[in-house]
Order: sequence, then structure tokens, then C-alpha cells
Amino acid sequence: MNQIKVRNFSNLAENAYWIALQDSNWLIPTKKVVRAFRELGTLKGLWDCSYAYLHSLDLDDRSISKFCDRLNRIKIDDLDNYLKYISENGIKLIRYVDSEYPEALKTGVDDPPLLLFHKGSLLNFDDCVAIAGTRDCSLYGRLMAKRLAKAVASKGYTIVSGLARGTDEWAHTGALEAPNGKSVAVLPWMRPLYPSEHSQLLIDIEKKGATISERLEKPFGKTARGKFVQRNRITSGISRCLIALESDEEGGTVHQVRIAISQGRKVFALKPKDSERFKRGFRKFVDMGAVPINSGEDVLKYLQKEAPIKMKDKKLDSYYQHSLDSLKGNSL
Repeated sequence: MNQIKVRNFSNLAENAYWIALQDSNWLIPTKKVVRAFRELGTLKGLWDCSYAYLHSLDLDDRSISKFCDRLNRIKIDDLDNYLKYISENGIKLIRYVDSEYPEALKTGVDDPPLLLFHKGSLLNFDDCVAIAGTRDCSLYGRLMAKRLAKAVASKGYTIVSGLARGTDEWAHTGALEAPNGKSVAVLPWMRPLYPSEHSQLLIDIEKKGATISERLEKPFGKTARGKFVQRNRITSGISRCLIALESDEEGGTVHQVRIAISQGRKVFALKPKDSERFKRGFRKFVDMGAVPINSGEDVLKYLQKEAPIKMKDKKLDSYYQHSLDSLKGNSL
């Protein structure tokens, strides 16, 4: 078996090959795909290369077998439809090798996305600040998410959040209310929009900022849940720091804080008001290494004096690694 036998993709544009491999980092890591692209001059070369070449990428026989099986299962028509949808809906494909790809994702994330689907006016992600918190936030939490985002955005920083109900939507809103305020919505997938009621908010975000995701479509079944965890590495990965608001001691915000800390990002935790539930979450954040704050003043002091993002510890947070392992085998 010297040659990989797969379907003929000779008529597809180069971007189709990137889309075909965009959810395969559990089989072949992003940086190995990029290495192949630079050595072969095209990702199509992975469909035509020998087993010996895949071995040269430090892939074992089991991984090679699974990878080749995946290549054979890719549907050409689906890739054509992806390219058509992207073209007709103003979506930009940012590949790892493109100049617009956020540098912080390359240097500070163990498994950076192979590509990002992007829509909007903003392509510079150098000065981003992430905000995360519960969907079920209090009145105080909503007001503070908006106030913190507006204060930070007013100083020229871009607010990054996940477009979810609750904290996220108020953070985006606060950022857009700032003079020349910008915001980025990091989504688990581009279509269908989730939650659907935030369609107008998304339009407003894209006018002054951007939407990004490593997936174009929602996956089937239970695998969709894992994509919320997976996208968190992008939210903090492109950001200089993270501000965590109200949360219990478990849940999505705790996951986001863990990922941010594993990436070497500074985390700030807003002191909650009367809720014992949110106090438990706050104490957990502080125990994990977050800096307590009452306002955005300490965040802005940090941003204004801190050098560019530090390289993260090479040891990936064990929780996130477990989350990634659970995603293995998901299809495009």
C-alpha cells in the first residue's frame, strides 16, 4: 500500500480542502496539516500522498488508517455547497497560513483551529478582552457586564464574548455603546444562529466588529454540546485577558476560566452581590488564580501596562484535554 486511494478532487478550489479537514485535528493536528501544505504546496497533496509521507508527519498506522478513511467519506457536493454558501453570504475563510489569522491563536493555543469562518468588518484581533458569565445572570450581573464592556471598549479594546443569553449579550451591547466600540462574537457554528433571537444583535456586531467560528454548520446530535467547550479556547485564545462574572462553581463559565488559565491568560473575577450561588463561583475563580475586581479599573491598568500576550504553559489544562478527547470521532 504505497498510495492512498481516495476520490478525485482535482476540480475543487483549494479552500475546499481546508474545509474538508477543518474538524480533523483529533486525527491530524493543525500544525501537521500546515506543515504538509507548506511542503506539498496544496492540501490536495494529502489526498494524493503516500503512506510514507504521512509517517513522516509522525502519524502512527492507526491514525493514518482513520485519516484515510475520513478522506474517502468526504462528500464532494457538500464541499461545493459550502463554497457557494460562503461566497453568497459574505463569509471570509481565514486559514492558519493567512495573514489575518490571529497571531495569539498560533502562539498561545495547543490545538489552534485550522481555519476560521469570519463575517464582519473587523480583521484585527490584537487587542481583545473576553467577558464570560452565566446565562441566568442577576440584574447586577447584567448591568456590570454592560458597564465593564463599555468601559474597556471605550479605551480601544475589542470585547469578545459568545452571543449567549445573559452575560454575553449584555457584554456585546455595552461594547457597541462605547464610542467606536467593537465586539467579536465567537460562535460554536455559523448556521443556524444560536440563539436565534440574537439575529439583530449579530448584525450590529458585524457592522463594527465580527463573527468568527471554526465550524460553518451545527453538528448532529449530542456532539453539538462539545462545540461550546471547544469554542471557548478561541474566545480566550484571541484575548489578552478574561473577565469572569456571575457563575456557580460548575458550568460553562468555570470551563472558560480553566481554559484561559491553561493558556496563560490573566483572569479577573467580578465580586458578586448577595447571591450565595454566585459567591461560590467567585471563590472558585479566585482559588483557580483569578484576580478579584469591583470595577474595570484594575483590568484597564493591566491592559495599559502589560506587554503582548505571554506564551502559555505547555501543559494543557486536564479538564480541557478531557473535553477534546470526548469530541474525537465527530464528523464534519
